[in-house]
Amino acid sequence: MMEHVLPPSTPRSTIGRYSGLVESVFSIASFSCMYQYGRLSDSRGRKPVILCGLIGIAASLVMLGLSRSYWMVLLARTLSGCLCGNASVLRAALGEITTQDNESWIYPLWSIGWDLSILCGPLIGAALAQPAEQYPESWIAKVAFFKEFPFFLPCAVAAGFAGLAFVLMFFMFEETLPATVNHQEGLDVEQDETVQSETSPLLSPKPKQAPVEPVKATMSARQLVGIPAVRNVLVSNFLLCFIALSFDAVFVLFTYSPVPLNGLALSHTAMALCFSLRGVLSIFLSLFILPVAQRKLGTSSLYRAFAGTWIACFALPPVMNTLARRDTHGTKYRWISEDGKLLRMWWLMGPLMVLYTMGDLAFPLNMLALNVAAPDQSVLGAINGISSSVAALARAMGPVTIG
Repeated sequence: MMEHVLPPSTPRSTIGRYSGLVESVFSIASFSCMYQYGRLSDSRGRKPVILCGLIGIAASLVMLGLSRSYWMVLLARTLSGCLCGNASVLRAALGEITTQDNESWIYPLWSIGWDLSILCGPLIGAALAQPAEQYPESWIAKVAFFKEFPFFLPCAVAAGFAGLAFVLMFFMFEETLPATVNHQEGLDVEQDETVQSETSPLLSPKPKQAPVEPVKATMSARQLVGIPAVRNVLVSNFLLCFIALSFDAVFVLFTYSPVPLNGLALSHTAMALCFSLRGVLSIFLSLFILPVAQRKLGTSSLYRAFAGTWIACFALPPVMNTLARRDTHGTKYRWISEDGKLLRMWWLMGPLMVLYTMGDLAFPLNMLALNVAAPDQSVLGAINGISSSVAALARAMGPVTIG
């Protein structure tokens, strides 16, 4: 997409700089707004904030698909970061519905949601991007709109998922903020007790309860960050996000770039297969390995082990490029085919995907640690807003620097 919206004279070797900036403007916008969404959900409830965020996701994705220039892409990604603060609010809601008995298997489900998107998202993008060029003999190649906006179709499908999520959240999600729930229950009690009939007792067996007022978070961001346990988790979260999100950005560039420019020159299909494999691995590890390992080893030890796998993740790609450089035309045993398919390179790409997945499993453990460090449930939205802002700051700094 960067090649499409940038001037034709743009050197291919500089694409990483521009794509890194696109990642970073989203994160800078998220950093500016995420804490405010968390605080707003602490006072107004989780559900309305989440629903508004889903509308923001859908609208910004449609705008991204209709982008004609690089500056419009930047604006669409900026609006996406500003209009959606769902990450912090959803994490707060998850913290309110889990207990110590079930958190070891519920929090991995959060990662599985991301894993499913990693599994499906790249496949949707690879299959639907530039449809007129990919399917020249089909009816879609004759539609002028898709020739003019070759990346609208995958963006529209993603926006459709946001719309489906809005419908599901509206009808099926129950408010989790304790103060809001208690307030509603109090109103219900009051309304029920005012209804009188011939059989109503003159003396109520239970004293009439006044509606419970919502508890508002009184701790400021500075006070929350001043708590040592919270500060330690936030610092760790920043470093983890900087490393992980930087690798996310550079891995795409690594697989896309030509071999002389230190990449692998993989086809779109091969790139999508790598991400899909990672998604499958992550679902398997999250369901069957992480809960057992967390109970036996503890959150802290397992977090250190998973975070350490990023060292190997950054070390393997240069080795893979060195092997790809040795491929010559006519060689029987090639690492990568001429049309960008992984051949023997799967022997290194497979372990890299396993390590990549294990590194990302540190995120649900970090969420567990943050909820434990929170001084009170009434500030879960604010504290997760700070954590998401810290993650957004790391994402703003990482991809553009590494790119």
